[in-house]
Amino acid sequence: MPGPGHKKKSKPRAQAAPQRPAGGNSESDAYVGNLNNADGWGMICDMLCVAFEIPDLTTKSGLKKVHANFDAVYRRLDKACTKYPDNERIVGGVLAIFAKMCADSILRNKLHERGLLTKLLPLLDSESTRHMALRALGTITHHGGGTIRKDIARRTTATLIKLIEEFPDDKVIAELVVTVLSHSISGVVEGEKPSDPTLLASLDLRAIFKVVTETSRKEWASQYLINHAVSLLATATLNAADICKAYPPMLKFLVAGLRSADWVMRCTCLGGIIRLHRNESELDMRTLDPNKFIGCIQRGFPPHLQDRMMDYGLPRCDTYLTLATTRDYQAAMMACAQDHDLRALGLKLAELILRTEFSIADGMFQAQDPRTGRLEVMDIGLPFTRWIDALPPCARAVRTRGNAKDADLADILDIKYHIMKQRIPDAVDVARKGLKRNPGAAYFYYAITLSADNTEGLRAAKKGLKCKHITPFVRFQLMQRAVEHAGNMGIQILQESPAAGKGRWEEGIAFLMSALEDAKTFVEEAPPDNRHMNAVLYWYILLTITINGPGSSTDLRELQSALKGRKIADDFCAAIDIRPPRTNLRLAQETVVKLYTAAAVEFGPVVQKADAEERLKPVSPEKLEDELAAWLENTHVHDEVDDELHGLHPKVNTNAVALYRCSFCGNPSAVLRKCSGCAKARYCDSGCQKSHWPDHKKMCSVATSN
Repeated sequence: MPGPGHKKKSKPRAQAAPQRPAGGNSESDAYVGNLNNADGWGMICDMLCVAFEIPDLTTKSGLKKVHANFDAVYRRLDKACTKYPDNERIVGGVLAIFAKMCADSILRNKLHERGLLTKLLPLLDSESTRHMALRALGTITHHGGGTIRKDIARRTTATLIKLIEEFPDDKVIAELVVTVLSHSISGVVEGEKPSDPTLLASLDLRAIFKVVTETSRKEWASQYLINHAVSLLATATLNAADICKAYPPMLKFLVAGLRSADWVMRCTCLGGIIRLHRNESELDMRTLDPNKFIGCIQRGFPPHLQDRMMDYGLPRCDTYLTLATTRDYQAAMMACAQDHDLRALGLKLAELILRTEFSIADGMFQAQDPRTGRLEVMDIGLPFTRWIDALPPCARAVRTRGNAKDADLADILDIKYHIMKQRIPDAVDVARKGLKRNPGAAYFYYAITLSADNTEGLRAAKKGLKCKHITPFVRFQLMQRAVEHAGNMGIQILQESPAAGKGRWEEGIAFLMSALEDAKTFVEEAPPDNRHMNAVLYWYILLTITINGPGSSTDLRELQSALKGRKIADDFCAAIDIRPPRTNLRLAQETVVKLYTAAAVEFGPVVQKADAEERLKPVSPEKLEDELAAWLENTHVHDEVDDELHGLHPKVNTNAVALYRCSFCGNPSAVLRKCSGCAKARYCDSGCQKSHWPDHKKMCSVATSN
C-alpha cells in the first residue's frame, strides 16, 4: 500500500489526482491544490506519498523499493521543491518524507550527500514550518550516524540555542530543540575520546548545558524532554569534564536523577557522575614498603583505630597478619638458605600466600664485602638470587610427589608469581587448569577475578565464595572483586539500549543488588584495616543511593555509619604512611555526597514530575505537530520497538530479579539453566547444580511430586 499506512486518512488520498507528476502540466500538479485542504502535516505527507507513488516507508519492503529506485524517487520529490520553492506545504512535506527515509542508514547517507540539511535548515526561520523542521531534525538525528549527527551539531547548535532564547515559553520548540541537541551533541562528546576534537572545541558547551538544564526546570517540561536532557548531560561528562564541573546546576541535576523512580534515569546519571572524574582519577596501585610498614607499627596506631582493631580481634586484623607473615616469610627464606630444601620452602610459601595479600616480598641474600664494606648479592647455590624468583623452582619441587594436593599448592605458587610479575592472563590460565582438577580451590577463583572480563570474573568470585575451605584473606578478596565486577556490569547494562529486551534490565538490577549485598557483608565483616575497605565503601554508598532511589533521605542519614567509615579507612592508610588514591569511584561518591541534599531541593521537583507523568502524554495540543510526530515515528523497520523514540523505558519488576541469581552461588545472569525437576532452581552450569544438589534435593522432590 502506498504512503505510510494511515488508513483513517483515506479521504484526502482519494482526492489526490494523477500520479507521477513527471511533467509540468496543471493536470499532473492537481495535488498542489488538494494540499491546501489537508488537515495537518501528517495528511500532507500522506497525500504527497500518494501523488509521487512513494512506497510504504513504515516497512522494510517499502524501503527496499526506495533503494531499488532511489534516484527516480528522489528526483520526483526534489523537483516538486524546485518547482514550488515558496509553497511551504510542499517543501515541508517533501523534507518530512526525506526525514522518514532516514530510518534506513543507507538512504540517510544518500540524502545527506544530496544536501538534505541545506534544504531543511531554512525552514527553521518560518513560523509555519519551524516545528515541522525541528521534528524532522529530531528524526534524522535519532536515526543518524556519527557523521550526520556531528554535521547537524556543527551547523545547527547556535541556531537551536537562539530559538529557545527567542521563544522561551514555546513548549514544542523547547522539547524538540533539547531532543535534537541531545542526539547531535552526544555524537560529538561520546566515546573514550572525542572523534572530532576541533568540533568539540568550537561548540559553546556551557551555553548548551545551561539551556538544557534550565529548560528541564520549566514547570511544563515533559518527561520526554527531561530524559533527553539527562542523556546529553550524562554523556558529556567524560570529554567535557572541566566545563561540567564549572557549571554546578548541571551536576546537581545528575545527582538529583539518582532519586528518580526510573531505574534507567538513575543508572544513566550514576554513569555520568562516574565518568566525570575518570581523566583526573588515580589507579589504586598501592604497594607496601615492609621497612616503612614495620616502622609505623612500632610507632603504634591512634587510639580510635586501636580500639576498632581490639574490638575486631588484633590477630585477625590485616596489619598484624601481614606483620606475622613478613616475619614467617623471612624465617622461611633463611631456613632455605641453610638446608636448600625447595619443597619445604614451597609448602610454607603456599601457606603464607593464602594468609595475606602482601605475603611475598622481593629481597635477596646479601653479605658485606670485607674490602669495600658494601652489601653485595650472595650466590649460595640456590636456583634463584632474588627471593620472588624462588616461586617457580619451589613450585616444581612441590609437584615432584605427583599428588593432587601438592599440585594445588604448586599452582598457588605459580599464580602468585604471575600476579607479582603483572602477568594476569598467565595467572588466569594456570587457575583455569587447576579448577579442572579441583573445583573447590578458592584461590584459583580469586586469580580469575583479577581478569578484565567482568562476566567471568563475577562468576568466579561467586563460585569461590561458596568453597568450603577458604581463608579469611581469600574470602574478602573474592568479595571485593564480586562487588566491583557486579557493580560495573549493572551500570553498563542499565545504560544500554532498551532494545536488548526487558530481561536485560532486570539482569542489570540483579547485578547491582548483588554488588550491594556483597558490599554490605564486606563492610560488616572484613577487618577494619583491610586495604580495600575504602573502595568497597564507595560502592556501598553509591549503590545504596542508586538502588533506594526516591527512598533515600535527602540528608542521607541512613548512610552516616558508612560515611564515617570512609574517614576511619583513610585514617588507617595514614597510620601506615599510605595516601589513599583518588580513584574514580572515590571522586564520584564525594561528588554525590557533597551535592545530594542541595540537588534534592533544587531538582527534586523536576525528577518527581517526570516520574509522575504518563510516558506517552502528548507534548502539546497542537494537532499539526502531533500528527507529524506520529507520522514520522510510525515505522516498523526494526524488529524491536525503539523505546528512545517514544520516550519509553521498560517497567522493571524487581520481584523477578531473584530469577536472575544462581540458586547455588548467587551469580546474577539472564542465561541460567533451570533444574529439570522442579523448574524453579536456576544454575550457572552443571558444577553449581551438582554442588547445590544435597541442599536442593528435598525441595526438588516436593515440587516434583506436587
